[in-house]
Amino acid sequence: MNTDRALVLQFLQGGRKPLAITSNPLAHDLRGELLELDTERGTAVLAFEPPPQFVQGARVLQGGIVATLLDFAMAFAAHAVHAAAERVFSTAALNVSLLRPAPPGRYLARGHIVRNGRHLLFAEAELTAEADGKTVATASAVMPLSDP
Repeated sequence: MNTDRALVLQFLQGGRKPLAITSNPLAHDLRGELLELDTERGTAVLAFEPPPQFVQGARVLQGGIVATLLDFAMAFAAHAVHAAAERVFSTAALNVSLLRPAPPGRYLARGHIVRNGRHLLFAEAELTAEADGKTVATASAVMPLSDP
């Protein structure tokens, strides 16, 4: 079983209390936390507080890390919508818009499923700074679906 899916099931069965993301080494290193899931709407809210090694020379998060946070939010939204049936998916196309610099701090990544088709899943995400609620980046993704 996919380790992220196992964490989603643990979250859903454990009273939906905030849960450290220990299922993925990168999410763990980014100090990820699963805050909310909605299996009917296909949404996920994750928190991240990337440590200094993910900050580039201009004292902002490296753009690839920002994209990673958004990708995690969309993946967890996909796991939420497919929690009852184990489906295999991966990100085939990812479009990221970096809207403003992302200084070190805590961020909320909100992912949601736009369309859950038979073979393709379409998702979107938004990354906001927890301190001021400003959106720093958005993303959309296409994820092919298959059975294990």
